[in-house]
Amino acid sequence: MHKCEAGFCFFGKWIDNSSAAMSNVLLDLSFGVKRSDGYVSDIWRASTTRLGNFQLGTSSIAGVEEYSFNKSGLCRSAHTGADAAPAALRDRAGFRWRRAATPPRGSGRASRVAWIAFPTDYLSRPTVEDDGEILWIDAAPACGATYVEFAFAAEPEQGIRGVLDIMQDRTLVRCAALPNAETLVIFCYHADWENKDLRVPGNGAVADVLFSADDPLATGRPLRHRLGPAPKDGEAVLLLEMGGVAVTN
Repeated sequence: MHKCEAGFCFFGKWIDNSSAAMSNVLLDLSFGVKRSDGYVSDIWRASTTRLGNFQLGTSSIAGVEEYSFNKSGLCRSAHTGADAAPAALRDRAGFRWRRAATPPRGSGRASRVAWIAFPTDYLSRPTVEDDGEILWIDAAPACGATYVEFAFAAEPEQGIRGVLDIMQDRTLVRCAALPNAETLVIFCYHADWENKDLRVPGNGAVADVLFSADDPLATGRPLRHRLGPAPKDGEAVLLLEMGGVAVTN
């Protein structure tokens, strides 16, 4: 994965893609990553509640993953894998942890809680029709990846925009004001990625899953999976999403 500063991130100049970025309306955002030939990631949903909690999740043929970030700081995950997936890719145990504290207002910082990498050469042929309600993030060029990050800040919109121009390559996806005076900030950026194909064995119980940048069988990589370690207290959820295919030889 692309290395990022752990625990928190700094905000620089933002490019606002939303006309109501800091609205008090509850956030309910469906998003994904798409490249120019139409290949896509799984569809993710980011939502906030009137209690000030943030939820992030996705579902596909490869299973369901949900992450809950509570205003109290307590977080949890839930995972349900497809029965036909190798054991290493299914039924990842749910886990609980505490997210890092949100830096105080005026600090110009934010606490990162989740980070997802979408390597461009491992995106998949779409399997469902676009309903027009999905926010598509442009994929990075070949041999690159799109990174989507989620963070909590105590800054209002003016404070976020007024911080020194440190990270010019970040693009604001969405901001959402929460009832507890925190702000959920979602942003993305492109960076290099080293393609390394991976074959996860099914150990004779199910088919292996091959993650290939070249996709030699022209399958479109129909199986999308997420990989990543369980976070410890104070850490963010770090995920890698890739498309693969079941193989038997």
